[in-house]
Amino acid sequence: MSVLRIPATVSEMDGSAGDSEADLVARAKRDREALAEMYRRFYPMVSRYVYRRTGSVHATEDLVSDVFLTVLRTLPRYRYRGVPLRFWLLRIATNAVNRWARRARRNPAVSLQITHLEAGGVAMSSAHHGIDEEHARRALLSLPPKFQTVLSLHYFEGLAVKEMAAVIGCREGTVKSRLARARDALRTELNGRR
Repeated sequence: MSVLRIPATVSEMDGSAGDSEADLVARAKRDREALAEMYRRFYPMVSRYVYRRTGSVHATEDLVSDVFLTVLRTLPRYRYRGVPLRFWLLRIATNAVNRWARRARRNPAVSLQITHLEAGGVAMSSAHHGIDEEHARRALLSLPPKFQTVLSLHYFEGLAVKEMAAVIGCREGTVKSRLARARDALRTELNGRR
């Protein structure tokens, strides 16, 4: 069994060593070593995000592989426009996880592992609110992928509304509305499944 290492610090997630992202993208388009550097720099952040969304080491490994295969395929067309590269990678990861989540909803044997989820400003964990881990897993997994996405990006990745809008590719107002609706839906699911 392989062990997935989840980064502990923000600097470790961002991989902020080396050259600028624009230079890295330009070099990665023509140099395999630069592509490998991009992979090493962003793998921890992408894998952490995917793991928090899936809760499965095996699904995470598969999905992160898919993310970087997509990067490899689309990098020649990618244009760096000053937006952090991690937003592009999170968008690709979000799309991959959402496809996985839609399949998981059809297959109840696949579930999310959530040990601590904060929704609506209230921390919900088994220790403090009588919500068991399986209950939280099923509640989050039962939500539509667009709700899972905003909750994960906001609470697990710590992105602001403006940053989530860049990752998801929609307006800030839409993100705010979706986040509010996701919180309500999660609250309803958690209260209805007790």
